[in-house]
Amino acid sequence: MSAQPLTRPTIPPESQPVDLRHAFGRAASSTWVVTGSGERGPVGFTAISIVSVSVSPPLVSFNIAKTSSSLVTIAQSGRAALHLLAEDQEPLAQRFARDRTRRFVDDGAWAYDDHGLPTIHGAASRLVTRIHDLVDAGDSFLAVARVEHAVTSGRRPLLHHAGAYTPLGEPALHSLTHPTTPGA
Repeated sequence: MSAQPLTRPTIPPESQPVDLRHAFGRAASSTWVVTGSGERGPVGFTAISIVSVSVSPPLVSFNIAKTSSSLVTIAQSGRAALHLLAEDQEPLAQRFARDRTRRFVDDGAWAYDDHGLPTIHGAASRLVTRIHDLVDAGDSFLAVARVEHAVTSGRRPLLHHAGAYTPLGEPALHSLTHPTTPGA
């Protein structure tokens, strides 16, 4: 059996505009802050597009808008820190989604780490990454990044759903104590 080369499918032209925001607004996503640093200082933004790509090697991906004020710094430095926000960090999610000049105020919520990257204090998880590839993807770039260091706390994550932030709900006790048996 010989391997067949991969071919790209032909994408037909759009007949009607499609707005993915409504469809993806129904999905619950984890809430992250992506940070970087360069000659112009610290940069960062709120992201709900962080995805595990590969366990070996450890790769993740995230989207970064072509209009993002963080794009040049992250692309040039080739580094980014990804912070899974904890359930009580909604103000940080909102702060990093708004005015870029107010994201890194001196309020104790962040500091530089040993790698020179901004770290968000109290995050549920933090991944230090090196950008492996930036793929042109419409109005964004898809960043594929190799995880070099990971720290996870016992804190519960902040979710994004239907345009709002919300803490993760408590697991149903009955599903933890009484597993369902097929056919019962």
